Amino acid sequence: MHNMIKTIPMHLLLTIVLSFCLAHTTAAGESIAQVRQMQQQIEQGKFDVTLLAVATLSNISVDGFKVSELSGLAWDKDEGLLLALSDNGYVLDLKPVFKGRTLQDILLNAGHRLLDEKGRSLKYKFSDSEGLAIENGSNGKHGDSRLLVSFERIPRLARYQPDGTFISYLTLPAGLDDVKYYYSENKSLESVSIHNTYGIIVGTEFPLAGGEPGTLNIYSLPGQHWSFPAHDKTDGALVDMTILADGRIIALERTYSGLLSGMHTTLHRIILHGTQVQADQIHTFTPEEGLFNDNFEGITHIDGNHFMMVSDDNNHPLKRTLLVYFEINERERISK
Repeated sequence: MHNMIKTIPMHLLLTIVLSFCLAHTTAAGESIAQVRQMQQQIEQGKFDVTLLAVATLSNISVDGFKVSELSGLAWDKDEGLLLALSDNGYVLDLKPVFKGRTLQDILLNAGHRLLDEKGRSLKYKFSDSEGLAIENGSNGKHGDSRLLVSFERIPRLARYQPDGTFISYLTLPAGLDDVKYYYSENKSLESVSIHNTYGIIVGTEFPLAGGEPGTLNIYSLPGQHWSFPAHDKTDGALVDMTILADGRIIALERTYSGLLSGMHTTLHRIILHGTQVQADQIHTFTPEEGLFNDNFEGITHIDGNHFMMVSDDNNHPLKRTLLVYFEINERERISK
Protein backbone atom coordinates (compact mmCIF):
# COMPACT_ATOMS: atom_id res chain seq x y z
CA MET A 1 0.00 0.00 0.00
CA HIS A 2 2.83 2.38 0.88
CA ASN A 3 4.46 1.89 -2.54
CA MET A 4 1.13 2.44 -4.31
CA ILE A 5 0.66 5.80 -2.59
CA LYS A 6 4.17 6.80 -3.69
CA THR A 7 3.21 6.35 -7.34
CA ILE A 8 0.24 8.76 -7.13
CA PRO A 9 1.14 12.29 -8.27
CA MET A 10 0.86 14.83 -5.48
CA HIS A 11 -1.75 16.95 -7.29
CA LEU A 12 -3.95 13.88 -7.81
CA LEU A 13 -3.55 12.80 -4.19
CA LEU A 14 -4.65 16.26 -3.04
CA THR A 15 -7.67 16.07 -5.35
CA ILE A 16 -8.70 12.74 -3.82
CA VAL A 17 -8.33 14.07 -0.28
CA LEU A 18 -10.29 17.24 -1.08
CA SER A 19 -13.08 15.24 -2.70
CA PHE A 20 -13.60 13.50 0.64
CA CYS A 21 -13.32 16.62 2.76
CA LEU A 22 -15.24 19.24 0.78
CA ALA A 23 -18.98 19.28 0.22
CA HIS A 24 -20.58 20.46 -2.98
CA THR A 25 -23.11 23.28 -2.94
CA THR A 26 -26.52 21.71 -2.50
CA ALA A 27 -29.53 23.28 -4.21
CA ALA A 28 -33.06 23.39 -2.81
CA GLY A 29 -35.08 20.48 -4.17
CA GLU A 30 -31.96 18.41 -4.85
CA SER A 31 -31.88 14.73 -3.97
CA ILE A 32 -29.32 14.19 -1.23
CA ALA A 33 -29.66 10.47 -0.60
CA GLN A 34 -29.11 7.03 -2.03
CA VAL A 35 -31.96 4.90 -0.69
CA ARG A 36 -31.74 1.15 -0.27
CA GLN A 37 -35.08 -0.59 0.24
CA MET A 38 -35.23 -3.25 2.93
CA GLN A 39 -37.80 -5.54 4.48
CA GLN A 40 -35.66 -7.05 7.21
CA GLN A 41 -37.47 -8.11 10.34
CA ILE A 42 -35.62 -8.48 13.63
CA GLU A 43 -37.24 -10.28 16.53
CA GLN A 44 -36.08 -9.71 20.10
CA GLY A 45 -38.18 -10.44 23.16
CA LYS A 46 -41.68 -9.05 22.77
CA PHE A 47 -40.81 -6.57 20.00
CA ASP A 48 -40.40 -6.81 16.24
CA VAL A 49 -38.23 -4.25 14.47
CA THR A 50 -38.57 -4.09 10.68
CA LEU A 51 -35.98 -2.15 8.73
CA LEU A 52 -37.80 -0.57 5.78
CA ALA A 53 -35.13 1.59 4.12
CA VAL A 54 -31.66 2.99 4.67
CA ALA A 55 -30.75 6.32 3.07
CA THR A 56 -27.09 7.30 2.80
CA LEU A 57 -26.87 11.09 2.69
CA SER A 58 -24.44 12.88 0.42
CA ASN A 59 -22.23 15.77 1.52
CA ILE A 60 -24.42 18.82 2.08
CA SER A 61 -23.31 22.44 1.84
CA VAL A 62 -25.70 25.35 2.30
CA ASP A 63 -24.63 29.00 1.93
CA GLY A 64 -21.00 27.94 1.90
CA PHE A 65 -21.32 25.99 5.17
CA LYS A 66 -20.70 22.25 5.23
CA VAL A 67 -23.50 20.65 7.25
CA SER A 68 -22.40 17.48 9.01
CA GLU A 69 -22.61 15.75 12.41
CA LEU A 70 -26.40 15.41 12.43
CA SER A 71 -27.48 14.60 15.99
CA GLY A 72 -31.10 15.72 16.32
CA LEU A 73 -34.14 14.70 14.30
CA ALA A 74 -37.79 15.84 14.37
CA TRP A 75 -40.79 15.29 12.09
CA ASP A 76 -43.03 18.27 11.32
CA LYS A 77 -46.18 16.48 10.23
CA ASP A 78 -48.07 19.66 9.29
CA GLU A 79 -45.33 20.83 6.94
CA GLY A 80 -44.24 17.38 5.75
CA LEU A 81 -40.64 18.18 6.68
CA LEU A 82 -37.99 16.16 8.44
CA LEU A 83 -35.79 18.53 10.42
CA ALA A 84 -32.21 17.48 11.11
CA LEU A 85 -30.01 19.33 13.59
CA SER A 86 -26.24 19.61 13.20
CA ASP A 87 -23.86 19.75 16.16
CA ASN A 88 -22.68 23.05 14.69
CA GLY A 89 -25.80 25.15 15.16
CA TYR A 90 -27.49 24.43 11.83
CA VAL A 91 -30.92 23.00 10.94
CA LEU A 92 -31.73 21.24 7.68
CA ASP A 93 -35.29 21.06 6.35
CA LEU A 94 -35.50 17.74 4.51
CA LYS A 95 -38.37 16.46 2.38
CA PRO A 96 -38.82 12.68 2.54
CA VAL A 97 -40.46 11.24 -0.57
CA PHE A 98 -42.79 8.38 0.30
CA LYS A 99 -44.62 6.07 -2.06
CA GLY A 100 -47.16 4.12 -0.09
CA ARG A 101 -45.21 2.75 2.87
CA THR A 102 -41.82 2.94 1.12
CA LEU A 103 -39.22 5.70 1.38
CA GLN A 104 -38.11 6.65 -2.13
CA ASP A 105 -35.85 9.69 -1.68
CA ILE A 106 -34.75 12.55 0.57
CA LEU A 107 -34.73 16.08 -0.88
CA LEU A 108 -33.14 19.18 0.60
CA ASN A 109 -35.76 21.85 1.20
CA ALA A 110 -33.68 24.50 2.99
CA GLY A 111 -31.01 25.07 5.60
CA HIS A 112 -30.88 27.59 8.45
CA ARG A 113 -28.27 28.73 10.93
CA LEU A 114 -29.38 29.05 14.52
CA LEU A 115 -29.05 32.65 15.66
CA ASP A 116 -28.48 34.28 19.05
CA GLU A 117 -30.51 37.04 20.67
CA LYS A 118 -28.78 39.65 18.49
CA GLY A 119 -29.34 37.79 15.23
CA ARG A 120 -25.78 36.48 14.97
CA SER A 121 -24.81 32.92 14.05
CA LEU A 122 -23.93 30.75 17.04
CA LYS A 123 -20.21 30.10 17.37
CA TYR A 124 -17.75 28.06 19.38
CA LYS A 125 -19.17 26.46 22.55
CA PHE A 126 -22.50 28.23 22.07
CA SER A 127 -23.15 26.31 18.83
CA ASP A 128 -23.04 22.75 20.22
CA SER A 129 -26.70 21.97 19.46
CA GLU A 130 -27.73 18.38 20.22
CA GLY A 131 -31.45 17.82 20.80
CA LEU A 132 -34.40 18.90 18.64
CA ALA A 133 -38.18 18.87 19.12
CA ILE A 134 -41.05 20.65 17.37
CA GLU A 135 -43.92 22.51 19.00
CA ASN A 136 -47.19 22.72 17.01
CA GLY A 137 -45.89 20.26 14.45
CA SER A 138 -49.05 18.14 14.36
CA ASN A 139 -51.93 20.48 15.21
CA GLY A 140 -53.27 20.66 11.65
CA LYS A 141 -52.12 24.25 11.12
CA HIS A 142 -49.42 25.54 8.78
CA GLY A 143 -46.85 28.14 9.67
CA ASP A 144 -46.98 27.96 13.48
CA SER A 145 -44.21 25.41 14.16
CA ARG A 146 -41.54 26.28 16.72
CA LEU A 147 -38.24 24.51 17.35
CA LEU A 148 -36.92 23.49 20.74
CA VAL A 149 -33.15 22.99 20.80
CA SER A 150 -31.02 21.68 23.66
CA PHE A 151 -27.30 22.42 23.87
CA GLU A 152 -24.18 20.90 25.39
CA ARG A 153 -21.02 22.63 26.70
CA ILE A 154 -23.11 25.63 27.75
CA PRO A 155 -26.27 23.69 28.72
CA ARG A 156 -29.47 25.52 27.86
CA LEU A 157 -32.81 25.05 26.14
CA ALA A 158 -34.02 27.56 23.54
CA ARG A 159 -37.05 28.15 21.36
CA TYR A 160 -36.60 29.19 17.69
CA GLN A 161 -38.57 30.09 14.63
CA PRO A 162 -38.19 27.44 11.89
CA ASP A 163 -35.76 29.76 10.07
CA GLY A 164 -33.39 29.76 13.06
CA THR A 165 -34.47 33.09 14.55
CA PHE A 166 -34.11 33.08 18.34
CA ILE A 167 -37.33 33.50 20.35
CA SER A 168 -36.54 32.77 23.99
CA TYR A 169 -34.77 30.60 26.52
CA LEU A 170 -36.71 28.12 28.63
CA THR A 171 -35.95 27.77 32.32
CA LEU A 172 -34.21 24.52 33.21
CA PRO A 173 -34.77 22.90 36.61
CA ALA A 174 -32.16 23.51 39.28
CA GLY A 175 -29.29 21.10 38.79
CA LEU A 176 -29.45 21.21 34.99
CA ASP A 177 -28.78 24.91 34.54
CA ASP A 178 -25.01 24.87 35.08
CA VAL A 179 -22.37 22.70 33.41
CA LYS A 180 -20.73 22.03 36.78
CA TYR A 181 -23.58 19.66 37.64
CA TYR A 182 -22.93 17.40 34.64
CA TYR A 183 -20.59 14.46 34.10
CA SER A 184 -18.68 16.73 31.70
CA GLU A 185 -19.49 19.67 29.45
CA ASN A 186 -19.62 17.38 26.41
CA LYS A 187 -21.87 14.85 28.19
CA SER A 188 -24.66 17.15 29.21
CA LEU A 189 -28.04 18.25 27.80
CA GLU A 190 -28.34 15.83 24.90
CA SER A 191 -32.03 15.55 24.05
CA VAL A 192 -35.41 17.26 24.27
CA SER A 193 -38.94 16.09 23.52
CA ILE A 194 -42.56 16.98 24.33
CA HIS A 195 -44.67 14.62 26.41
CA ASN A 196 -48.46 14.76 26.30
CA THR A 197 -48.67 14.54 30.12
CA TYR A 198 -45.41 15.96 31.48
CA GLY A 199 -44.78 18.66 28.89
CA ILE A 200 -41.25 19.42 27.70
CA ILE A 201 -38.76 16.83 28.92
CA VAL A 202 -35.00 16.69 28.49
CA GLY A 203 -32.42 13.94 28.74
CA THR A 204 -28.83 14.07 29.92
CA GLU A 205 -26.29 12.04 27.98
CA PHE A 206 -24.77 10.59 31.17
CA PRO A 207 -25.99 10.74 34.78
CA LEU A 208 -25.29 14.01 36.54
CA ALA A 209 -22.14 14.25 38.61
CA GLY A 210 -22.78 12.12 41.69
CA GLY A 211 -25.77 10.44 40.01
CA GLU A 212 -26.44 6.71 39.84
CA PRO A 213 -24.03 5.04 37.38
CA GLY A 214 -25.46 2.82 34.67
CA THR A 215 -28.72 4.73 34.32
CA LEU A 216 -30.33 6.88 31.63
CA ASN A 217 -32.07 9.98 32.94
CA ILE A 218 -35.06 12.14 31.94
CA TYR A 219 -36.22 15.40 33.53
CA SER A 220 -39.31 17.57 33.16
CA LEU A 221 -38.93 21.34 33.32
CA PRO A 222 -40.83 21.53 36.65
CA GLY A 223 -38.15 19.20 38.06
CA GLN A 224 -39.58 15.67 37.89
CA HIS A 225 -36.89 13.03 37.40
CA TRP A 226 -37.07 9.52 35.99
CA SER A 227 -34.23 7.06 35.46
CA PHE A 228 -34.02 3.59 33.94
CA PRO A 229 -31.21 1.07 33.41
CA ALA A 230 -28.86 1.54 30.48
CA HIS A 231 -28.20 -1.47 28.28
CA ASP A 232 -24.49 -0.86 28.79
CA LYS A 233 -23.96 0.01 32.45
CA THR A 234 -20.51 1.50 31.82
CA ASP A 235 -20.66 3.42 28.55
CA GLY A 236 -24.37 3.65 27.66
CA ALA A 237 -25.46 7.21 26.80
CA LEU A 238 -28.96 8.61 26.25
CA VAL A 239 -28.65 10.47 22.93
CA ASP A 240 -32.27 11.11 21.92
CA MET A 241 -35.92 10.23 22.48
CA THR A 242 -39.21 10.58 20.66
CA ILE A 243 -42.77 10.34 21.94
CA LEU A 244 -45.91 8.73 20.52
CA ALA A 245 -49.37 10.25 20.89
CA ASP A 246 -50.22 7.96 23.84
CA GLY A 247 -47.11 9.03 25.77
CA ARG A 248 -44.92 6.02 25.06
CA ILE A 249 -41.29 7.08 24.67
CA ILE A 250 -38.78 5.49 22.32
CA ALA A 251 -35.34 6.28 23.71
CA LEU A 252 -32.06 5.91 21.84
CA GLU A 253 -28.97 4.71 23.71
CA ARG A 254 -25.52 4.86 22.10
CA THR A 255 -22.57 2.89 23.40
CA TYR A 256 -18.97 3.45 22.36
CA SER A 257 -16.40 1.61 24.47
CA GLY A 258 -13.46 2.04 22.11
CA LEU A 259 -12.37 1.54 18.52
CA LEU A 260 -12.25 -2.24 18.71
CA SER A 261 -15.75 -2.57 20.16
CA GLY A 262 -17.45 -0.34 17.57
CA MET A 263 -20.82 1.36 18.00
CA HIS A 264 -23.80 -0.24 19.71
CA THR A 265 -27.29 1.28 19.42
CA THR A 266 -30.11 0.27 21.76
CA LEU A 267 -33.78 1.16 21.38
CA HIS A 268 -35.79 1.39 24.62
CA ARG A 269 -39.57 1.64 25.10
CA ILE A 270 -40.32 3.83 28.13
CA ILE A 271 -43.68 4.44 29.86
CA LEU A 272 -43.87 7.01 32.66
CA HIS A 273 -46.39 6.46 35.50
CA GLY A 274 -46.17 9.40 37.90
CA THR A 275 -42.82 8.81 39.59
CA GLN A 276 -42.50 5.27 38.22
CA VAL A 277 -40.92 4.05 34.99
CA GLN A 278 -41.69 0.97 32.94
CA ALA A 279 -38.67 0.30 30.75
CA ASP A 280 -38.28 -2.38 28.07
CA GLN A 281 -35.32 -2.90 25.74
CA ILE A 282 -36.51 -3.29 22.17
CA HIS A 283 -33.32 -4.19 20.32
CA THR A 284 -29.58 -3.55 20.28
CA PHE A 285 -27.83 -3.09 16.94
CA THR A 286 -24.24 -4.34 17.16
CA PRO A 287 -21.38 -4.44 14.61
CA GLU A 288 -21.44 -8.24 14.86
CA GLU A 289 -25.03 -8.22 13.61
CA GLY A 290 -23.71 -6.88 10.31
CA LEU A 291 -26.23 -4.08 9.86
CA PHE A 292 -24.81 -0.92 11.44
CA ASN A 293 -21.62 0.28 13.06
CA ASP A 294 -22.60 3.93 13.10
CA ASN A 295 -23.00 6.71 15.65
CA PHE A 296 -26.81 7.05 15.77
CA GLU A 297 -27.73 10.15 17.77
CA GLY A 298 -31.19 11.24 16.60
CA ILE A 299 -34.62 9.58 16.40
CA THR A 300 -38.13 10.78 15.57
CA HIS A 301 -41.61 9.32 15.26
CA ILE A 302 -43.12 9.62 11.77
CA ASP A 303 -46.57 8.03 12.13
CA GLY A 304 -48.17 4.87 13.48
CA ASN A 305 -45.29 2.58 14.42
CA HIS A 306 -42.88 4.17 11.94
CA PHE A 307 -39.69 5.98 12.94
CA MET A 308 -36.47 7.40 11.55
CA MET A 309 -33.07 7.62 13.15
CA VAL A 310 -29.97 9.45 11.94
CA SER A 311 -26.25 8.87 12.43
CA ASP A 312 -23.61 11.50 13.20
CA ASP A 313 -20.63 11.20 10.81
CA ASN A 314 -18.37 13.07 13.28
CA ASN A 315 -17.32 15.25 10.33
CA HIS A 316 -15.01 12.45 9.23
CA PRO A 317 -14.46 12.02 5.47
CA LEU A 318 -14.55 8.22 5.70
CA LYS A 319 -17.71 8.00 7.81
CA ARG A 320 -21.30 8.29 6.61
CA THR A 321 -24.60 9.88 7.54
CA LEU A 322 -27.44 7.36 7.53
CA LEU A 323 -31.17 7.87 7.80
CA VAL A 324 -32.88 4.62 8.75
CA TYR A 325 -36.63 4.23 8.24
CA PHE A 326 -38.04 1.43 10.39
CA GLU A 327 -41.07 0.06 12.18
CA ILE A 328 -41.51 -1.16 15.76
CA ASN A 329 -44.30 -3.52 16.74
CA GLU A 330 -45.05 -5.06 20.10
CA ARG A 331 -46.07 -8.68 19.71
CA GLU A 332 -48.63 -8.54 22.50
CA ARG A 333 -50.38 -5.73 20.66
CA ILE A 334 -50.11 -7.61 17.33
CA SER A 335 -51.74 -10.73 18.74
CA LYS A 336 -54.74 -8.88 20.18
